[in-house]
Amino acid sequence: MIFWVAWLAIGLGAVICITVIFLPRLMLKVRAAAIPVTDKPVARGTDENGDVVWFETAPSVRPYIKSYRIAKDAKGLYFCGEWNRLVAFVKYEIVVYNAANNIVNILHVKEKFNDGAETHITRLPKNTDYISLRMICADDTPLRAERNPFNLRFGLWLAVLCLVAALLTDLLLWVGVTVYLRLVDAFTATMGFSVATWAELLGLGALASAALIGAVELVRFFSMRKGGET
Repeated sequence: MIFWVAWLAIGLGAVICITVIFLPRLMLKVRAAAIPVTDKPVARGTDENGDVVWFETAPSVRPYIKSYRIAKDAKGLYFCGEWNRLVAFVKYEIVVYNAANNIVNILHVKEKFNDGAETHITRLPKNTDYISLRMICADDTPLRAERNPFNLRFGLWLAVLCLVAALLTDLLLWVGVTVYLRLVDAFTATMGFSVATWAELLGLGALASAALIGAVELVRFFSMRKGGET
């Protein structure tokens, strides 16, 4: 019995490790292949805390936030945008990239207009190199964010994500079903599935999870507006 408890703990530990560490990173790789970066640096300067870089926003964002700056104060790096239009409520994403052009975080910001010229300050991770600003909603009106055309990089990372999801599902099924069988036969190892049954169970589980993840990511991708469309 101790062996099976240890085996269950190792199996669940592997599932949690893959879910927490690898899946989020792969999902960010898929997002990075889908999201265009169109914000342009327009000025650089310094203040008492260090460098300040001003950016012009993408055409899809400019009607609401026309520009923003990335700067540093005593608390670290921050984002602050300049309003271009009065709105009662706005929701936007700050996609954070590091120097290797990888997404390190996606910050979801909601704020009500406070009669000021600028947005609230949003703190950025220490390893921020640049960001991309994406509008989600303004005054209860959903806004379609831009995306890249369907490309090989997106397809490859989506395939890797689906493969890892399938392997994770099979690992979870294998651990869960095996432990269940051991509980039923009082850890005598007298009950089990045939090779054909295991193949069918794991194959269907892997196919279902890969299809679900792939469908969700493709719907998310094609629900965005291709960059350059009006």
